[in-house]
Amino acid sequence: MHDQRNKRSVAVVVQNGDHGHSGKKARAAQAVVKQEVEDGEVVSQGSEGERTVEAMDEPQIDLRMSISLLQCQACHRPLRPPTFTCKAEHRVCSTCRDSHSQVCVGGAAYAACVQMDAVVQDAKVACAYREFGCESFVVYHEEEDHRRACPWAPCSCPDPGCSFSSSPARLVAHLATDHSWPVTSVSYATPCRLPVPPPQGLHVLVAGNGEGRPACVFLVSASALGAATAVSLVCVRANGGGDAAAPQFECALVAETPRKRGYAAAMCAVGSSDMFRGFVAADQGMFLAVPPELLRDDGSGEAPVLKVRIDKAGAAAESGSIQSARSSRRVQ
Repeated sequence: MHDQRNKRSVAVVVQNGDHGHSGKKARAAQAVVKQEVEDGEVVSQGSEGERTVEAMDEPQIDLRMSISLLQCQACHRPLRPPTFTCKAEHRVCSTCRDSHSQVCVGGAAYAACVQMDAVVQDAKVACAYREFGCESFVVYHEEEDHRRACPWAPCSCPDPGCSFSSSPARLVAHLATDHSWPVTSVSYATPCRLPVPPPQGLHVLVAGNGEGRPACVFLVSASALGAATAVSLVCVRANGGGDAAAPQFECALVAETPRKRGYAAAMCAVGSSDMFRGFVAADQGMFLAVPPELLRDDGSGEAPVLKVRIDKAGAAAESGSIQSARSSRRVQ
């Protein structure tokens, strides 16, 4: 991913005297130079508080600019408001203001740099994962935070013999087209019915997140657990470590015979994986153990059914849906 972060396109918002146009109209009317640029090129935006190109009301233009102009000359990290200049005209962040005085003779006195604050608050760069579908332009000093949470960060194909990687949303098309894996669209807090996967079987679930936001992708997998079958659910996403490690979803898994003469149920948090280290076997984490009795033909000639319900972690807690499901041990 190093090359993706160090080579990217950038945009700068400038005032050109045009007023009364929406962001889309302004972009259509202007001439924009598209470039690939090395780290060290940023963008500046005229309207305050905006975070993406779509939300910008002022005309936009792509420019090249040395990245050092937007970095603290003491710690070399991106400048964040408020910024300051010493008598030697060094630009420093508020964190480095005191320590800089120890190495600069002009560091005993500082002046607030309001003009620089305006620049660093608006300077934007294209997301490092633009090639995978992210169209955001992010304030330069917030780029690292955005990259850690970007839902377009690439994930690997879980097939051991496949080297394909892309955003989860684009990975779905690859899994369906190149591997012929079944794909089912689901809604949060609404159970869906699937056949219980055979050992080593997989089923892709796609849950929409509203217009303009990429869908979340989940994999239902199964593996042998003695005579039983272990069934688990994982969310396919990068950025699942560090502060983002807290589960974002909870799930209810219920396996039952077609005639509902028996069932097994499990409630658990949904783990996340970018799949680059391979697919974790269903029996290696939280899973539903489906006993062999439920896998046998009950005389109906139909396969056992797996009900899967996915809840957003916060929403599940607030609505009480997960608690209700736990008390009944069934997904209605």
